[in-house]
Amino acid sequence: MLPVTNPARIGRRILKRLLYSMLALRDAFMILLGKVQPTIAFTVEAQPCSVYFNFRIRPDRQDAFSRYINLARGLELAPIRCLEVEEPDLLLTLNVYRVSGLVSGLRAEWSTYIRDSEGKPRYMVLEARCGSGSMDPVNLFTQPDRVEHVITANRVDTLVASNEGDLFRSGFVMADDDPSVAVHKEWIIANDTIYWRNGIYDRTYYDASMIDAPVRSIPLKSVTIRDLTHWAPFLEPEAKHVLKYEGPLHFMINPWVNI
Repeated sequence: MLPVTNPARIGRRILKRLLYSMLALRDAFMILLGKVQPTIAFTVEAQPCSVYFNFRIRPDRQDAFSRYINLARGLELAPIRCLEVEEPDLLLTLNVYRVSGLVSGLRAEWSTYIRDSEGKPRYMVLEARCGSGSMDPVNLFTQPDRVEHVITANRVDTLVASNEGDLFRSGFVMADDDPSVAVHKEWIIANDTIYWRNGIYDRTYYDASMIDAPVRSIPLKSVTIRDLTHWAPFLEPEAKHVLKYEGPLHFMINPWVNI
């Protein structure tokens, strides 16, 4: 017969707090010395839904676009496939979402895609704006911008603005029969390493919430877009697709891992 267990929890509670606080202090010290990479939770919330506006870069403007973004040495643009049923294209993506974790709030990120040293396409964040301010390895600390992303009944309205005025505005109506789509594994794997324009990158880890995420393609006839950004002259006027993620996406991130 097993011995009777001790029901007292006070001692165990103190031991747990002491043990894990000591481990946290150890990790903090090792991070400070550069011996351990920091790891932070980064959750893309389900509400309001994360939306990707994917635009083709105009064929006649691709060289000008490459010069304009002024990539770090050794990096070059790469075509990518977002959906299983399509051919690769050079794209600019605007992703608008709400994040929680170490950082929180609404974010808008303009990204393109580049090849890494192994020839695999990866995300390259070109510009990021956050409703609560943010930090990144290019600009360091940035002030908050106006980012709105609201669901009212079955409609999603998005606005990204700066002190100078509106930058991007969109609206679309969601419907139960919006087609579900299969995301190409190439687009998922591109998240493994997320570069910034100066060549610094984040290493990301994700679970089935990303791999098996339910995604719907919004019919373009129901989407209105007003793009006043400096990116618009490089893009085809109509989005290639507007993709809506139905659930949360859970990441763990090693930020700025190559410095």
